[in-house]
Amino acid sequence: MNEERKFRDLKKSLTDKKIAGVCGGFGEYTPMPSWMWRVVFIISLFMGGLGLISYIILWICMPSADLAIRHERVVNPESSSNNTN
Repeated sequence: MNEERKFRDLKKSLTDKKIAGVCGGFGEYTPMPSWMWRVVFIISLFMGGLGLISYIILWICMPSADLAIRHERVVNPESSSNNTN
């Protein structure tokens, strides 16, 4: 991957989700697949419930990919139009 990733690119996945898309978003952001993130959250669930608390916080705070796409269209309307000239 040649492009530099920034923390603000982290968002909930629209396509790879079982509950809210948090693990799918981590899977798209990191080289670790989403199923491994799900295992990490499930294991941490049994270690004091920290996995559930952190998942709920991420579910609330993590932006949705749908909102990011809509925001990009509003900020750059000419990038989404089809100019054929």
